Amino acid sequence: MKSSLSILLAFLLLFSTVGVAKTTHWCMGHEMDSKIGFGKEHLDCGMEVPIKDSTSEDPSSCCENKIQHLQVDDDFQISQVEFQLNPSFILPFFKAFICEADFLNNQEVDFQTEYSPPIPKRDFQLLYQSFLI
Repeated sequence: MKSSLSILLAFLLLFSTVGVAKTTHWCMGHEMDSKIGFGKEHLDCGMEVPIKDSTSEDPSSCCENKIQHLQVDDDFQISQVEFQLNPSFILPFFKAFICEADFLNNQEVDFQTEYSPPIPKRDFQLLYQSFLI
């Protein structure tokens, strides 16, 4: 679980620093095709205008490619944490855990194994099923 999460976060970091481009092809105001990649891509709707027909519009005037770049502006830098021990912490820590190493001495604890718990009281109304109405 931890390794798959680490891999997922590494890929997220990689794609955010590399950047992703979404290219969308618009034809006559309608979205015809979209593609996600790492750079500009040329998309075409396949609309052809015959050369003979001079009254029809040029396909380049009605078709348009819009490109959206998604990229983090800042460069990723690993932050380093500086760890400094406070003198008021070192002395009590040293005294409690190093000098007084009583927790390392394994002493046997004597448990009373022959003790039996008291017998629970019986509810006679439930035992004999006699209820006062």
